[in-house]
Amino acid sequence: MEVYRWEDRKFGKLEPLRFGAERDFEDLLEKDATLVLGEPLCVISRQPPLSTSKQKIDLLALDRQGNCVIIELKRGKPSRTAITQILEYAAGVSQLSYIELEQLAYRWCQQQGKEFSSLTALHSEFFGYEPGDIRPSAFNQRQRLVLVSEGVDTRVLEVAEYLRTLGLDLTYISYFSYHAPDEILVATETVLGGTLVKEEERTYRTTAQQFMTLASFTETLQANEDLLQVVHEFLAYVDTCGATLRPRIAKLRMTIGGHWWLDTYPSRRATHFRLDVHGDFTPLQVVECRANLPNVTVKNFGISFNIASKAHLDYAIEMFERARNSILSSL
Repeated sequence: MEVYRWEDRKFGKLEPLRFGAERDFEDLLEKDATLVLGEPLCVISRQPPLSTSKQKIDLLALDRQGNCVIIELKRGKPSRTAITQILEYAAGVSQLSYIELEQLAYRWCQQQGKEFSSLTALHSEFFGYEPGDIRPSAFNQRQRLVLVSEGVDTRVLEVAEYLRTLGLDLTYISYFSYHAPDEILVATETVLGGTLVKEEERTYRTTAQQFMTLASFTETLQANEDLLQVVHEFLAYVDTCGATLRPRIAKLRMTIGGHWWLDTYPSRRATHFRLDVHGDFTPLQVVECRANLPNVTVKNFGISFNIASKAHLDYAIEMFERARNSILSSL
């Protein structure tokens, strides 16, 4: 794959970059593993030892649902032994208890110089939900396997395709890296897969779930008078937009013309309320949101963030309007 960069008045060809070792690319993925599956992944360990294998996993991460994501990185095209290797890793990871995962995460945070209290706290902070919404027993219910290599080996691809027909959540990704002035560019292609784990349209609560009504939404935030005033301003804005409020399990949904617009649910500690905005957002818009709003997360439907003050709401309304106008223009 050849990549060109527009330089003044002509295209300049970027030279392929070969990482000196697998660990060089691991260094980058350890900081941000989004590149692997195109979704946020919370890395909890690097090169952890497993009882089922003499070798070590390159990276171990968690997805939003608490499933373990096993990332195996190969410099150059992988051999067929790469499949055997990642299956050994999956067998070992499947036996890890919550306590063992927590110990791995604790050691990794120590190495990174990060504070650590518990695995659930690390996970909830990373994905922006309330601590306690996922029980420890919900972690590592499934394992997702990701093989990342430079280029594609057809023999490996054939075996990987067969394993997916058996229900194994295996993704095969090819990557190419390039030199550019003062930066590294990486292009990826999902050769096989994409997740078999589908995130349910729900919040992560373990208590008995009920339909969130307008009354229950505001009642949950009664303890915070300042935030409650922000909530009333938010609801007044929604009302002027002519939206329909639809009670959903654990959330309140707002639609326009039958189209999803906003979803919201309150913090049980009355510190904020969470908003999901349905729509298309450019990378630049996401960067701007992260500079002005807390706990911004990119989702497959749009973006999600917290509202904890009037300043947050004032800024967020700009995005609400962008998404609302897009819906109205399509009606």
